[in-house]
Parts: sequence; C-alpha cells; structure tokens
Amino acid sequence: MSIETATNIVVDTEKDTDEVRETLAIVAQDGVIRRAAVDDAVANASMVVATAETRAELAAKKLDSAQEAATPVSDLALVSARVDNFDARLTTIEDRADNLGDAIQEVLAMREAGDLYEISRRIRRVTNVATEVQRAADDFQSEIDSFEEWLTDADRRVKELTADLDALAESVDELDDIAKIIAVDDSAPESGTAQTWVAAMVRHRVVSLMIADLRAELAALRTWAEREGGTSPSEIEPRIDEVQAKHETVGEQLSTGAEPEWHERFEDHITALDEALEAMEPPVEWAEVEAIAEEHRPAIE
Repeated sequence: MSIETATNIVVDTEKDTDEVRETLAIVAQDGVIRRAAVDDAVANASMVVATAETRAELAAKKLDSAQEAATPVSDLALVSARVDNFDARLTTIEDRADNLGDAIQEVLAMREAGDLYEISRRIRRVTNVATEVQRAADDFQSEIDSFEEWLTDADRRVKELTADLDALAESVDELDDIAKIIAVDDSAPESGTAQTWVAAMVRHRVVSLMIADLRAELAALRTWAEREGGTSPSEIEPRIDEVQAKHETVGEQLSTGAEPEWHERFEDHITALDEALEAMEPPVEWAEVEAIAEEHRPAIE
C-alpha cells in the first residue's frame, strides 16, 4: 500500500494529514508501506535511544564531579540548593531515559503482526522523546560546567549576583513607571488599567522575595570569601538598599494610586499570594515562585 493511500485511510480519524503522512513514511520503502521496513525503522530509533542513554550517563558523571567539587561548601544553602536542583533534574532525565528501552521492546513485540500505523506512531514517539532526553542531558552537562566554574571563581559569583541585581533594579523601575500611570486613572475594576495594576501588585510581591533572596546570596558569598581568605563584595549591599527603598516607595504608590474598588475586588488574591510567598525562604526555586504567582494572578472578566 502506498503512503498516500494509507494516509487517506488514516485521515478519516486523524486531522493532521501531513503528520500522518510523515509518520507512515517511517515504515515505508520507496513510497510503499511495508512490514519489512519496520526493522530498519526500529534500528534507527534504537540508535537515537542509545545516544540519549549515553548522554544521560555522562550527565550523571558530570553531576558526581560537581558534587565532589561542592563538598567543601555544601553547608551553604546557596550551594546545596543548586546541587539539590541538579539532582532532581537528573532524576527526571534518567527516568525518561530508562523508559526508552522498554518502548523499543514494545515496538519489537508488534513488528510481526501489529498495526503498521500504530508501530510507526510508537517509533516516532520514542524517537522524539529520545531526542528530547538527549537535548536535556546536553543542556544539563553545559549547566554543570557553568556551575563548576561558578564554584571555583569568586569573581564570577560576584559578577552573576551583580547581574541579578541589575535585572532586579530594572524590574523596580518598570513598576515605578506603571505606578505613575495608574495614579491618574480612575477606571472600573474590570478595566485594562485595573488589570495592569493587579499584575503590578503581584509582581511587586515577587520582587520583595527577590530582594530577600539577593541579600541571602550576598551573605553566603561573604561567608565563602572569609573561608577562602578572599575579599568580601562591598559594593552590592548599598545597591540592594537603594533598590529596596525604591521598591517600598513604588509599593506605596501602587497602593495609594489605585481605586478603592480595585482593592476590594482583588484583596483576597493579593493576601493569598502574600501568604504563599511568605512561606518561602531563600534560596528560592524561581520556577516554583513563578508558578505561585501565576496561580494567584486573578483573571478580570
């Protein structure tokens, strides 16, 4: 059966014709769907799977090396939190890699009598997942390399903290701009301006946690520098103080510039967000913070 004929049959239940055609091509030879093509397709998929499994193993070795390098400062939360995050990510990568071999075996069990379209779908799926695993493992190794450089280079640690502080200051400046716009608007709670205001209030709360996180990181870097007999960073704290002062001023402007109806409409959301963020302590996992902020960001109907 030709690919086009098989595609027309499958498309009765599948909407994406191009995807069906590409999937069926996996088990085709010279444009014709053949069971004999399954072995070659599985062999190709197995090579992709083997590469992904190898990259996952290399990622594990990289993490072992990084953990050993981090041992002298593993008591610092700044370090241990990063190592724990890497460990959790590696577990996810390894779990996905472990499942790839089983998926290949399931396809092999179907090759003699299984539905060819289902076989091709499974081959495509396992190949795509293997490619994702390989990419994740490669990215992981690159990040481990950066982490090890960060561990051994005090200047780099200070430079990264300074970059984070620059980004934080920029975020506060943007909130300041929003506060000025809101101060001259008396729209209803359902308006676009009210939506901008509540989004700014959510962001303002998140920035509070970011400031606390930077202060905790600075304290850890000072402890680290003392242990190594290095120079403690001295220019960062005054800048954090400056950013925090502006952040507090912006918070007052956002609060006083809003209409009373806005506060009444969104108070419960903001209070719930405050409670959720207060439960988090530095060093924080920012993906979790973003998820919490999104969860408590109210929709305006």
